[in-house]
Parts: sequence; structure tokens; C-alpha cells
Amino acid sequence: MEFNLRPASEQDRGFLYALHCQTMRDVIENTWGWDEAWQRRDFDRRFREYLTSIIECDGRAVGGLLLEWKPDSLYIHELQLLPEYQSQGIGTGGIGKAIEQAAARRLPVTLSVVPANPRAQHLYERLGFKVTAIEPPFIRMRYRGDGLKLE
Repeated sequence: MEFNLRPASEQDRGFLYALHCQTMRDVIENTWGWDEAWQRRDFDRRFREYLTSIIECDGRAVGGLLLEWKPDSLYIHELQLLPEYQSQGIGTGGIGKAIEQAAARRLPVTLSVVPANPRAQHLYERLGFKVTAIEPPFIRMRYRGDGLKLE
């Protein structure tokens, strides 16, 4: 499925928070428990601090991608898609865009996943990410290659 990324604006804040709640609530509840006030504060911090993009299909916002340039890697903080747009190659494409950006700077891509999100971990492993550390509740992963090799 065709998609594009665009920088998120203040007008996208409501969509992104609703998306976070819809796609991550079960994972967060099963890992730490859900605290609405904390989630809102942390979301606001992430929105301000990270490179936040909207994933669009046919002009419709369908997801979000939050990245952070670190001295030694490009870190994927979040990749979220509306459920009806999952399993259509959009997430793979978003990760591929991050890998391309990192490769241009000759840096790896890193991320963390929690055991309560096995679908995400499977996706990252399928795309060539390797586990570098297990620091409960996080599984740290890294991609280092010459580009995304889709199967």
C-alpha cells in the first residue's frame, strides 16, 4: 500500500494521542499498568522532543512514527498504525524510511520492544533487527545493514 510521511503539526496531536491509546493501551496495561495522567504527560513530552511524523494513505492520517537522533544511532521510539492499516506493508515501509535515513549517516537503527507486544518484535526480527540486550521489561534491538531487504 502506498503511503507518505509528513512532519506532524500541532493539529495532529489529538489524532496521535488517540492512536497511542488505541494501539498501545493493552501493551502498556500488561507491562506497567495504565495511568491516564502519566500517559498524557509522557505523550506531550514525546511529541515535543522527538521527530514526529504522520503516516498518510490517500491523504488520510493512518499512523505515527517518532524518531530520535542519538550520537550512535537513529532510535525508533514509536511506530503506530490504525488497526485497519496494519499488516499491509506500511509499518515495514516506515521502518525502511528510518533505515534509509540512518544509512545516509552510516548509523544503525535501534529500538526497544516489550514482551507484551510480540507482533512488533516479530516484525522487527523479520526485517533483520537483532536483540542486543534484555533489560526487563525491554528487549533492545538493533539493525545494522546496507538497507532494508524485503522478502
